[in-house]
Amino acid sequence: MKASKWGLTIGLALSAIGLAACGGSSGGTSTNGNDDLFTTAGFRKAYDAVKDKAGENAQSLQVQITQGGADFKLRNGEQATGFVYTGGDLHDEQVQVVGPGSLNGQDFPFSEIDPAAIDKIVSGVKSQAGVNDLKVTVMTLEKSSVDGQLKWTVNAEGGGRTGLVYNADPDGSNVTNPVGGKAGAGSGTTSTGKTPAEIAQCVQQAGTDVSKIQACAR
Repeated sequence: MKASKWGLTIGLALSAIGLAACGGSSGGTSTNGNDDLFTTAGFRKAYDAVKDKAGENAQSLQVQITQGGADFKLRNGEQATGFVYTGGDLHDEQVQVVGPGSLNGQDFPFSEIDPAAIDKIVSGVKSQAGVNDLKVTVMTLEKSSVDGQLKWTVNAEGGGRTGLVYNADPDGSNVTNPVGGKAGAGSGTTSTGKTPAEIAQCVQQAGTDVSKIQACAR
């Protein structure tokens, strides 16, 4: 097992706590061949690898899929551990809990991660977007900072636009666009008084912060 080389800081829901994935890789970690992680078959390999290592009774804090790999952050009391599945291999990741507060209530059972949801979400996002060239770029499963509910937040691009954001239930159902509209929507203002381009820019800047995303539509 190799330590991960990623050093991203990811905010957690419901408190000021965050998780910092510490650097320290000895090199040799591949970030190629991760396109299949955005499919149920590919993600299931990552899921099974982490389950074999951590056990099916593990408590999760966040799952995130990017071109860099599938990143699993798990709770261990008031500490956190992590794994990155990339290039077909599983790597340990050192995770540091930063900020005040507690991890209590922010975790969810590993068993609630449903690999079958991935294909459903990708299909649902493409249907919602209404464009042929749509590409999902980031998928994040964690508890919402708004209502504490577990949900997927999906970032995508296509139709000449980036920063498209969608939400979905843990099982991949109920794929929705929190700000409405299609990826190929033209100019003009929406009911908020903002143009689609202005809303898209706002959503892109909001990243995966659901409360900020929702504020873009107001």
